[in-house]
Amino acid sequence: MSLEYLLIGALTRDLTATGWQQGGTGTFAARALASWGVATTIITPAQTKIVFDLPSNCSLLRLPSSATATFENRYQGDARTQWLHAAPTTLDWASLGPYWRTAHLVHLAPLAQELTAIPPRTLFPHALIGLTAQGWLRTWDSTGRIQPKRWQPTPIELAQIDALVVSDEDVGGNFELVASWAKACGLVAMTQGSRGATIWINAEAQHVAAYPVQVSDPTGAGDVWAAAWFWRMQQGAAPLQAAAWACQQAALQISGQLG
Repeated sequence: MSLEYLLIGALTRDLTATGWQQGGTGTFAARALASWGVATTIITPAQTKIVFDLPSNCSLLRLPSSATATFENRYQGDARTQWLHAAPTTLDWASLGPYWRTAHLVHLAPLAQELTAIPPRTLFPHALIGLTAQGWLRTWDSTGRIQPKRWQPTPIELAQIDALVVSDEDVGGNFELVASWAKACGLVAMTQGSRGATIWINAEAQHVAAYPVQVSDPTGAGDVWAAAWFWRMQQGAAPLQAAAWACQQAALQISGQLG
């Protein structure tokens, strides 16, 4: 397996109006990375009976799980309600052997509490560690209906990662909350759809414009944005330069032109 780009988080089954579709951050990130010539390794908890469609240069380590993360979006007009029908088994960081310590880039991508905490930096000593925190910004009730949840990481926890990405939808547009995280994490991004993204570098906020395109399907845009940002920075690009490229790649994703 290549450890150019190691993504840890749930691949999902999404129930849509037209049937089942594969989802999850790893799905959209791996497809985008393949189009850039980057090999991805994904660690995900999932049932063995589920077949995932991934690029040929993507390796998959499937952890035993009693369920595969299963989501459904229900729409009433422009309003969306999301439901979780099945949650995967929680990953135990202690179960990862020494081989994984060689990763060059680690993307932590929790979606359904399969990851419950940021691991210590010593687990991936040679990596740029990026986190898309959307799975820690929501919870669900006994019926599976997903609701916002306030995530309160400590400064020590945030110091274990190099870069954090959330969307304005994840945080309900709470700019001050994201700015508070930027005091402990040197690189923080809040994606804002057609308005681009706000990037905090050492707690100083700067705006990066979006690329105007005709939207075909917005699904996966945030996942592609984060993968692009992490990858370009790991390759040596400055954070703002990497963010501008990420906006371009997200635009290609939503217009159906990526890959």
